[in-house]
Amino acid sequence: MDSPVDRFWQIRLADIKLSLEANNFDVFVAQNAAEARNIVLNKIIPNVAPGLYDELKSNKKIRVKVILINEDLGL
Repeated sequence: MDSPVDRFWQIRLADIKLSLEANNFDVFVAQNAAEARNIVLNKIIPNVAPGLYDELKSNKKIRVKVILINEDLGL
């Protein structure tokens, strides 16, 4: 069973998702790192204009970090 704190964050995350979508953002929610990886590789990157990913990847000034709320923030 979810703890009250876990339930609070699930509700809060759902509210944030709705707000972002209302402002025309595409929003993806992942429950773990494997799911986040799948979303990035199969949903986000394929929708990025061809060549943009390679250009960003080769740019030494750009670093991409995925933050998982449960693990990185201790929630």
